[in-house]
Amino acid sequence: MKRRPLDRPWGWRGLRKIKVISIRNRASLPDRIFGHIACAALALCVPAAAWAETLADAVAAAYDRNPQLVQQRYLQKARDENYVQARSQYGPSVTVTTSGGYHYQSLSGRSGDADNQQTSLSISQPLYTSGQIRGQVAAARAGVLGGQEQVRLAEQQIVQDVVLVYAGVLRDQARVEIGRENVTVLEGQLRQNRKRQEIGDVTLTDVAQSDARLAAAELQLATLEADLAISRGQYLEIVGHNPGVLEPLPQLGALPRTIDMAFDLAEQNNPSFLIAQYVEQQSSASAASTRGQQGPTLSVSAEGRYSNRLLNFGRDPGTKDFITGFTLTQPIFSGGAIRSRIREADARNRADQAGIDVARRSALQAVTSAWVQLSAARTAVVTGQRQVDSAQQAFAGMSCEELNGLRATIETLNAEQELQSAQIQLVENRYQVYVSHAQLLAAVGGLSAQAIADNIKVYDPEANFQRVRYRGVTPLDLVGMGLDRIGSAGPRGPYSPDLAGENVPTPETVPLAAAPGRELMNRPLTPMTQSQLRLPNGDSARCPLLGPRPRR
Repeated sequence: MKRRPLDRPWGWRGLRKIKVISIRNRASLPDRIFGHIACAALALCVPAAAWAETLADAVAAAYDRNPQLVQQRYLQKARDENYVQARSQYGPSVTVTTSGGYHYQSLSGRSGDADNQQTSLSISQPLYTSGQIRGQVAAARAGVLGGQEQVRLAEQQIVQDVVLVYAGVLRDQARVEIGRENVTVLEGQLRQNRKRQEIGDVTLTDVAQSDARLAAAELQLATLEADLAISRGQYLEIVGHNPGVLEPLPQLGALPRTIDMAFDLAEQNNPSFLIAQYVEQQSSASAASTRGQQGPTLSVSAEGRYSNRLLNFGRDPGTKDFITGFTLTQPIFSGGAIRSRIREADARNRADQAGIDVARRSALQAVTSAWVQLSAARTAVVTGQRQVDSAQQAFAGMSCEELNGLRATIETLNAEQELQSAQIQLVENRYQVYVSHAQLLAAVGGLSAQAIADNIKVYDPEANFQRVRYRGVTPLDLVGMGLDRIGSAGPRGPYSPDLAGENVPTPETVPLAAAPGRELMNRPLTPMTQSQLRLPNGDSARCPLLGPRPRR
């Protein structure tokens, strides 16, 4: 029965070959291999499409239910309300107050009581604040825009985490398969060497070497299985459910053709860099609002009061009062407090301008790091595949030559270990290519949930802001907005391009290695037990190549 490997990017599944070849022909198959065969056969009876999960499924699940995203969305709604509260200061404030009381007094046999109640209606309308409210509204709007980028950054981080854990589970599943195959090969070799030692074909040293390598392989397998369990736990944490059967990784979005294009995209779309810019805008507007404390403020107010006896309501006509007026306030001397607050606000704004430079350099470094790692990983996949092919050829040859008395046991064990190490490293390199691709997309701001799962309902934070933006607005708000612009400082204060890092050079660049190709990335690994020699004419040979083994 010929083995038909499933199309998995970093490993193999399905039935193991029952036909014995030379590498496994050192002893009978271990008993537990039949358990694996039975499980695989049962799995093949179930249609994969009915329960296999794709990366798009995982991204959609995390996008809908991840608590970090839910938290950020509600925090953004709170930022939207900050704007409403700042804007509402332009409008009138209307307050109704009612109070009442009853008083009873007894003194020297005499007693008396009294009762009263009062209802008042107060209206206050600011007309001019020297730009204080204007600056607060501009700061709140910058906070809303920065918060929207914070939501986008959280979404991008969750998508990146989903890619990491999804690819990590596939990687660790392949590594466990390699580890199990390694144990199977070494178990068979140990049993064969024990039989050969009984007839004097090998020594006790050969048996001990085989046993030592098997013990090390079993320990390594336990570690690999633990790593897989950890990866599955991380998958549950990010996606929200345990991973089932995972489909191969799909292709991600296209990358910039050059690293200079990647730098430009990062300065336009990197969420962290945009957040730093909005933080600076917010502090600049706050500084403008603080400057307004030096100027005059003008407001008008009106109040109506009605008072009467509480227990005689309706029979006592009571008294009515109406008061109206305006309030003009102009600070004259504050002991330097206002000027100190202005200097503090300016200093904070300058610090936030420097923060833009910090964010720019961090974004450019993220692009550089992902670019270099992706280039190195691509090269490692190509060379790693060649290493695996050569190591498989060497292992098959060593096994044949050992059976013909031309190689020692330790040489075959070393060849087997080199093959296993090469396979595990190739799996890791394929994983690194994929996650580096995702990291580069994230660095330029191009990694989004809808780019992977195009059928999800995208959350739009701007839609909620537009819903609440004008709630409670009155025509007097527009009057206040217009008057507050007269003679007030604008929200955009002095800006230093040098302090914000606009003239900082980009990092040194390196060319990006060519992509290894989807076929190479998804090529199933050949199990160790199916290692074959390749003759110069391209034919495969099993063993022995060198004729019958000489008798001792």
